[in-house]
Amino acid sequence: MELTDYLLLVRRQWRLILGVALAVLLATAVVTALSTPQYRAQAQVFVSTSGGDTAADLAQGSNFAQRQVATYADIVTTPIVLDPVAEEFDLDGSASLSQRTTAQVPAGTVLINLAVTDEDPQRSADLANGIAEQFSRTVQDLERIEGSDSSPVKATVVQPAAAPSGAASPDVPRNLLLGAVLGLLLGIGAGVLRDVLDSRIKGESDVSRVSEEPVVGAIAFDKDAPEHPLVVEIDPHSPRAEAFRTLRTNLRYIEADNQPKTMVFTSTIPGEGKSTTTANLALTLAQSGATVCLIEGDLRRPRLLEYLGLENAAGMTDVLVGRADLDDVVQPWGDNMWVLGCGPIPPNPSELLGSTAMSRLVETLEERFDYVIIDSPPLLAVTDAAILSTQADGVIVVVGTKLVRRDQLDRALGSLRKVDANVLGLVLNRLPTKGPDAYSYAYESYQSDAALEAQGKRAKSRRARRKSKQSS
Repeated sequence: MELTDYLLLVRRQWRLILGVALAVLLATAVVTALSTPQYRAQAQVFVSTSGGDTAADLAQGSNFAQRQVATYADIVTTPIVLDPVAEEFDLDGSASLSQRTTAQVPAGTVLINLAVTDEDPQRSADLANGIAEQFSRTVQDLERIEGSDSSPVKATVVQPAAAPSGAASPDVPRNLLLGAVLGLLLGIGAGVLRDVLDSRIKGESDVSRVSEEPVVGAIAFDKDAPEHPLVVEIDPHSPRAEAFRTLRTNLRYIEADNQPKTMVFTSTIPGEGKSTTTANLALTLAQSGATVCLIEGDLRRPRLLEYLGLENAAGMTDVLVGRADLDDVVQPWGDNMWVLGCGPIPPNPSELLGSTAMSRLVETLEERFDYVIIDSPPLLAVTDAAILSTQADGVIVVVGTKLVRRDQLDRALGSLRKVDANVLGLVLNRLPTKGPDAYSYAYESYQSDAALEAQGKRAKSRRARRKSKQSS
């Protein structure tokens, strides 16, 4: 993955990332608030040697103290030092006191910084001073010369511990910062995992991972499409209407030398918008001056004539079984488009669509019209679309983004490959207009001046203002 892919992933999953980060930060804040404050008091001990009158003797003693001071620091947390202190303060052994006691030696010095943490600030100082004094006595006892009461090594408390004014832990700013960083990392990890596991088609890049078929159209999502499916007629200047015109242009030039006349429109699963796409494309072809026959090829769950507001009492099934003539059931719609409904639902749709009568019907329509557009059922639901593809010059697969998964689309295209169907391309439908996967239209900002003025998006021209003044 490239940097742009990670940025796109973050934009897609920002809600999850932010949610995880806030949850971890909140958990960190709660744990920090519930933690018992710990106070840290520190005493400082100076280690020195005695004896020797010359400068060489003093230097030798100083070097000895520096070599031994690290060893003395290790002795601080041993029972020989801590047991008497624990007994003095009525503590339960020296083990717990050892875990709260540290001794550090600053580099190049003979000083030992002795620190003790405790829930009570005053007791932490008392424990640190008690350990420092006991350490001084222990060093003298360990280094005492045999047969003498004196010791050449002396540990002196040069800075007694004082009760701290503030708690050493928990460190609220540090904990919250670490919680925020950890939350972001976990959120990004969760976002990556979710994106990897989400196999839904979200854009053209996801389609390219499944098939090398070209994307010949891209239609934005419109929540009003179920109530107003014919956007080309209702709002011809809208971005979605222009997207259907772009699809029309692409289909005309996709095979310039052998332009397809009969095209089957299908999808992978129900609900991807193939019927509305089919109807609007047929309208744009008719508006360009071409004669179009739009066929309701879904003999199981027909919707096309409902969108067009036409009667479906008789239709294609009557023609195929010989109950009616083609001229009696085909219905005109507008200037250059005729619609052939499915008619009564038959008990054997697949057999009827693959019959010789269906082949003769398609041939007849190809002689009469410039384009024959067939709306067919989804590929994974039934086999009707695969059968119809053998009767047509090509197939267009409508892909509903965020509805169909990559494996489903792969299986659908595989069913077309098995019957040697000519897949002309894919149409991405229901593309989001906002967010990281948004699909935008440049046409929206290039409408006519009159349309922009009517919408209040452009000031009237001088000529229009002059005419308005003259008329008033």
